[in-house]
This record gives sequence, structure tokens and C-alpha cells, in this order.
Amino acid sequence: MKKAFIDQILLGLFLFVALIGLGATISDNMQARDKYYNLKKITDNAVLTLAKYYVKIEENTVTAENIYNEMLLETKLGSEIKDNIVYSWDFISEPNTVTATINNYQEETFWLKFLDLDFLTLNVESRATITSVDLPTPTTSYSSGLAPFAINDRVFNIGDAIEMNYSLTADWQFSDKDTFYPVITDCDCDCSFALSNKFDFSDLGFDVDSCNASLPGCTTSGQSEFSHYSNLLNDIYLSSQSINFENGKTETPLCLLGTYLGNDYSTWTTQINHLSDGIFDIIGPSGSNLPLDMDIITLNDSAIANGIVRVRVTGYEIVANGTPASRFIRLITEVVPAKTPEIELVY
Repeated sequence: MKKAFIDQILLGLFLFVALIGLGATISDNMQARDKYYNLKKITDNAVLTLAKYYVKIEENTVTAENIYNEMLLETKLGSEIKDNIVYSWDFISEPNTVTATINNYQEETFWLKFLDLDFLTLNVESRATITSVDLPTPTTSYSSGLAPFAINDRVFNIGDAIEMNYSLTADWQFSDKDTFYPVITDCDCDCSFALSNKFDFSDLGFDVDSCNASLPGCTTSGQSEFSHYSNLLNDIYLSSQSINFENGKTETPLCLLGTYLGNDYSTWTTQINHLSDGIFDIIGPSGSNLPLDMDIITLNDSAIANGIVRVRVTGYEIVANGTPASRFIRLITEVVPAKTPEIELVY
């Protein structure tokens, strides 16, 4: 009888300890699960924030990471893992990705600590993709891949054929709807590139009145500056340089590239020679890279950049030799849907 009573007490103690152990395990698991989800929120927000900053504000991965690291300091958990979160970018694979990883986070629970057991180790990772998708229109206010050319604004429809003929900036007329002009996407008023003084670009960061015409870029050596521009065409096109218009304007200075030499034959023949070399760098020898798509700046009736239209270059005609009157550059294009960046959280 006494033995049976003792057995019942021992069984009760065993069940009590087992229930405590089960409760402790459940409690620890719930704590670890909650911590995992909180860490996952941090990495999810990280990749989305980094991707949005990169495609919408500035193509600078270091700045994007620094900004999010500052955001982490606003919470206790964020401050705790700030030095342990690792970011990685992949601009080679398609689609492009950004990944945030937190490895070997050690979660200390009450019962594991009470029983002198190891920490729970948590590993968390999130990834977002950056892709481009078609818009229902050919025009947009944002581009992540710009060709340094401009065309006068008009009503653009997908499928429109445009034979774009190169013309001197000095001959600019808003009524010329099938003409394209050279554009500098990072200009200032020190005249490192010679700019036509026919236009007022002060709204976009260039004040032609403050240009020092005695500097080399503002004199006849402007032709060598045009050569420099032409040599950079392919680099600019392949750089995926972003530009973002808001309310019809952009913070990035944009200037039509011209020369103070006006529109004489010497200017024309020299620019045709330089520009044809630069265009072949883009379209390939004998047009081997065609067809190819490019975003082109649009100009309003004051020659101020006001947006972007996307075209597909399908052919070309270039005559860079012979008499000045016979030389020309023509890009045969078709208006196509504009692109916009799309960011998606993969996991």
C-alpha cells in the first residue's frame, strides 16, 4: 500500500517535470520563432529599401546600405544586428538581385540558460529582384538606361516609325519632329563642353550667361569636346545611367551639346565624322547589334528636357564622307513601350 502510494507520488512528479519540460520547450520554440520572424522582417525591409533606393533615387549601393543601417538604429533589435547583417548585389544575372543575410544569430532562452544548454542559432536571408516591365505607353518620367540623344516632344504612339536625322544644335527648331540632337547628361557652366548659347538651361542647372567664353571648351576647341562626347556614347548607353523627371524637370543637369562655331560647314563635317564613330560603337559594325532599344530625352518648345520616349533602332543610314551637303546620319526607329523598374520580394 505504502509502495503504491510512493509510486503514485513519483509518477506525479515525473508527469509534473515532463509537463514543465514540455512547456519550457514550447515556450523556447515560440520565443525562437518570434525572433526569427522579427529578424526576417528586418531582412525583408532591407532588400526592398535598398532596391527602391537604387532604382528610384541613386544608383549607389554603398549609400543605399548606409541609409538602411541608419534606419536599423531606430529599434533595439536593429541596433543589435546592425554589424551582423550582410548585403550582396548581383547585377550580372538576370534578373538583378539584392540579398540581405543575418547568420548565426544566437537566441538565449530562459530554459536553455537555466539548464546550461547551448543557444539557439538562427540564420535569416531575404532576396528581392529588380526587373524592367513594359508600360502601356512609350513615354515615361524615369529611365535606368539612357542614350545621350534628344528629340522634340510630340504625341508618341507605340508602333510609330520615326526616321531620326541628326542636326546641329545651332539649327534647333521645335517644329523639326524627326530630328535628334546630342545631349550631355552631366553638364555645368564651366564649359567643359561647348554649349550653344541659343538656349536657356538655367532651370536644369546650367546658366549660359555665366559661362566663361574664354575657357577652351567655349572656343574652337569645342570640336575636340564633341569628339570626346562621341567617344563616350557607348559608355553612357551601357552604363544604365538613371534619370528621374518630377513635374517635368530633373535634378540631373541636361544640356544640348553644340559649339560656338554656329552651323558652318566645318562644324557640320567634323561633327558628322565624330558622331558616326560613336553611333557605330552602339549599333555595332555594320549595325550588328541591331535591333536595340534606347531611351531618348524629349524637349519642350523651349528646348528644355521634359521626359523620355523609348524607341527601337532597327536600321541606319550614315554618309560620313563626301561634300558637306551630302553627309548625314539617320537612325530608323520604331516607338516601343517604355520600361519601368519592378521590385519583387522573392523570399
